[in-house]
Amino acid sequence: MQKPFGDHSKPLRILSVARQEPVSSLVEKPPAATTSGVFGDPIMNKILLTAATSVAVLLSGSVLAAPPAEQPLAAQTRANLEAAMHGEAYANLKYLRYAEQADAAGKPALAKLFRESANIEANEHFDREAQALQLGGTNAANLEDAMAGEHYENITMYINFAREAEASGDLKVAAMFRQIAVDEGTHYDAYKAALAKLSSK
Repeated sequence: MQKPFGDHSKPLRILSVARQEPVSSLVEKPPAATTSGVFGDPIMNKILLTAATSVAVLLSGSVLAAPPAEQPLAAQTRANLEAAMHGEAYANLKYLRYAEQADAAGKPALAKLFRESANIEANEHFDREAQALQLGGTNAANLEDAMAGEHYENITMYINFAREAEASGDLKVAAMFRQIAVDEGTHYDAYKAALAKLSSK
């Protein structure tokens, strides 16, 4: 029978041909670390250092750079937001009244529909528009704005409405307008007192 390649009955020792040394002794050892850099190559280390510096500069610039200033809203956009908010607020109260009427008529499902719609009008649509308009400010500024609105309703708006209703013969409505005007005057006084108390602290 032909023997397989080599004689496996004896331990195999591979020797180098030229120096009769084990092959392992010929494997090149890695160079000892030097002070020239991590990779022992000054050029490569310079490239890596330059790249790292560039990344650091970019990162620091993205962190420290101030965000772009937000552009103020155009006058027409502000007017549209205010008109939309008035519509949403009116729809909210109107749908709540419709819900009460549906309940009175024994239609709970319809009442639920109206209330759900009213909630969206106020707590989603109106709220988003108010945020876009940046409605409101400091407590003092909010009180002053409320005072201006109540004062106008007290001495101008409802008084004029009452006169026009009286001229048209709608005396009950005219009386209601005058009574509401008094309420708005009470609101104005309350806001004025609150502002004075706030300013004294």
